[in-house]
Amino acid sequence: MNPSENTSEKIILAPDRRNGRWFWPIVMLTLATGVASVLLVNQIPPAPIAATIDAPATPRAMRLHPIELVTVQPQRIEDLVKVTGTIHPVQEAAIAAQVGGLAETVAVRPGDHVDAGQLLVEVGTTDLQLQLDQQRSTMASSIVQLRAAEATLNRTRQLADKGLAAQTTLDSAQAEVDRLTATIATQQSQVALAEANLLRARVVAPFAGTVASRDIEPGQIVSPGTTMLSIVDLSTVRVEVVAALKDSARIVAGKSVRLAVQGMPGQQFTGVVDRVSPVAEAGTRSIKVYLNLDNAEGVLRGGMFVTGEIVVQQDDDVIAVPANAIHTRDDATYVLAIVDDVVHERPIETGTNWPTTALVEARSGVAAGDVIVGASLSGLVDGSAVIIEGN
Repeated sequence: MNPSENTSEKIILAPDRRNGRWFWPIVMLTLATGVASVLLVNQIPPAPIAATIDAPATPRAMRLHPIELVTVQPQRIEDLVKVTGTIHPVQEAAIAAQVGGLAETVAVRPGDHVDAGQLLVEVGTTDLQLQLDQQRSTMASSIVQLRAAEATLNRTRQLADKGLAAQTTLDSAQAEVDRLTATIATQQSQVALAEANLLRARVVAPFAGTVASRDIEPGQIVSPGTTMLSIVDLSTVRVEVVAALKDSARIVAGKSVRLAVQGMPGQQFTGVVDRVSPVAEAGTRSIKVYLNLDNAEGVLRGGMFVTGEIVVQQDDDVIAVPANAIHTRDDATYVLAIVDDVVHERPIETGTNWPTTALVEARSGVAAGDVIVGASLSGLVDGSAVIIEGN
């Protein structure tokens, strides 16, 4: 054998021996890694089946506040017309002088209460009394002359009947009697006027009331027509209010009215409609209404501003529900009632509608004590579960 060939064989076999040394360690390492992987996988818990399946959805109850619910009860329903206006005295008078002269007495002051016939002002009567005395004296003198003329007429007539007096003499005597008769009639009127002027010098209250103003002082000279005092009667006041023209057809005499007076909070006054103007106020869409209001305590004053309501219709013991609680579907109306925290549709029959109160009469379908949804809420249908807050 060639030495060179033996050397080549050794070179070839040497690597095989080295590879044989690493073979089994690699195999063992691979086996250990596989076993560890298998054990690790077996330790991971399986994903729950329930997590991969959607749970069935349950309806969620709607929460309602008590203010969104209405308990049906019989009630008084009123149809009202809003009004505003001003208070005026039922009677008022400006007292003027009817005769001229010196105002000797002014017996009252503003704010004083006076009775009918009570003395207010007395104008000096000396001149008026002298005039009256003069007229009476003149008339008395004429009466004496008339009596003499009548006696002369009687004698002349007797003589004429005997043919001892001319007809002209008789006519003259008759004319004198006629003249004096006419003169006395005129003088009687003058005496009556003087007596009236004397009475007018004493100015008295034409009705019971309160002195509103005084325009003269004692010692002042007044002329006929001069305003001296003003008196108002506030035992009953007249209230002039305006209402919308569209409501005028519903306002008639005798309707009740409730008024609040500016400056008197918390107080309410009740009156009645006296009359209604037949035409609208110029340039407006309103009509004037006149009211009578009792003021026995005298707390109301002329010029006060008022707001109020005229009761044009009133019904008692009415079952009514809010207009917003009524729903319509297929020409049918219903409300949503709450029974044991569940919504139930209740068909109803509606009646009178009161726009000013936002209520509608329910003639059937609901009864006293029923609880209904008083507002229009989305999401509520028949069978819906609800939770009422506070319960």
